[in-house]
Amino acid sequence: MKTETTRKYSERNYFGPIMIFISSIGVSDALMSQYVYDKPKSEMLLMMSCLFLAGVFSVLRTNNSK
Repeated sequence: MKTETTRKYSERNYFGPIMIFISSIGVSDALMSQYVYDKPKSEMLLMMSCLFLAGVFSVLRTNNSK
């Protein structure tokens, strides 16, 4: 039988915050290469933006389900 503390640790979702962190680094790299170095990476910017939104929605879904 699971106690309350065991259930809290097993139900944590680490996907969202990790995805937000990684994709924010990718978005900043794509924006910097586009505006500072004049070498646009529009495909990378689009992909990282989608991953950022997936991480944000995952965190919001986890917070609203409690």
